[in-house]
Amino acid sequence: MSQLVNFLPWRRRRRQHIALVWAATFTGTAFLLVVGCMVWRGTVAGDLHQASIWRQSDENVLAALIAEEKPLLIRQQRWQQALARAQRRQQTRDWQPMLSALAENLPQEAWLTQLRWQQGRLELSGLARAFASLNDLETTLRAIPGFHLLPTGATVRDAQGRWQFHYQLSKEPLRAP
Repeated sequence: MSQLVNFLPWRRRRRQHIALVWAATFTGTAFLLVVGCMVWRGTVAGDLHQASIWRQSDENVLAALIAEEKPLLIRQQRWQQALARAQRRQQTRDWQPMLSALAENLPQEAWLTQLRWQQGRLELSGLARAFASLNDLETTLRAIPGFHLLPTGATVRDAQGRWQFHYQLSKEPLRAP
């Protein structure tokens, strides 16, 4: 005889089991998506925070540099001015031996009324009591090292009988060794 088998409870359990698997899969997927979004949002928020800290740090460094720029430029300008003054003083000191030699070798009867330096030329103007002292002066000027005497201009006699003279010396260019 045959006995009847009822599959309804088994089918019900089987449907419930499949429904639970799909619910768990859906819930797990949703949970993983939510967790993933939260982690991603936290990472982005951390990166944005770090970027804002870097930006603020850069702005602070830039502000400090700008604040220090003006005093630095002032110090640099003062240093350049001091260097220029030192160079001018040295140029003046370099002239001293030549001018001292000129003054020592200047004939007794001649004196300078004007001494001018312009664009590599030294111009000397003065007066002499005797014409012979002009020859002595010209010999002295030719002996000055580093300069050569240019052709002389006119020599004239003034109302008191003194000879007015004007000489130009040109600075010789420095020679490379």
